[in-house]
Amino acid sequence: MAQYVIGIDLGTTNSVLAYTPLDEERPRLELLAVPQLVAAGTIESRTSLSSFLYLANPHEAEGGAFDLPWQSGREFAVGELARRQAAEVPDRTVGAAKSWLAHSRVDRRQPILPWNAPAEVPKVSPVTASQRYLEHLVDAWNAAFPDAPLAE
Repeated sequence: MAQYVIGIDLGTTNSVLAYTPLDEERPRLELLAVPQLVAAGTIESRTSLSSFLYLANPHEAEGGAFDLPWQSGREFAVGELARRQAAEVPDRTVGAAKSWLAHSRVDRRQPILPWNAPAEVPKVSPVTASQRYLEHLVDAWNAAFPDAPLAE
């Protein structure tokens, strides 16, 4: 049985997950503190998840640099680390994926991002990038509230 009302704002720049318990007489909206990488191997919780995806070089992910409490062996990062990488490595960073979802001249399911990246950089679709943001929020929720998984 559901214990919370949950809302997700998938934003172009930042995404958040807000919630309130169903059994509260005077419900109060709270934002989920989202654990995310802020540097390789460094996790901090923030009230928003930067809507950026960093597609790492294979050697960057060695040693669990992009691991999260709920997943290891990742070769990408979403959130604050990815946002920071946009300035240093723009060819490997996806930003504004949500804007591409409704772009009339592209197929949102085709691997086109990062836009204009060199051929050696793996590409993802706007749908896949957005899916990774949403999956991160769901996994963060499930880690914080294991007795109330989002699927329920």
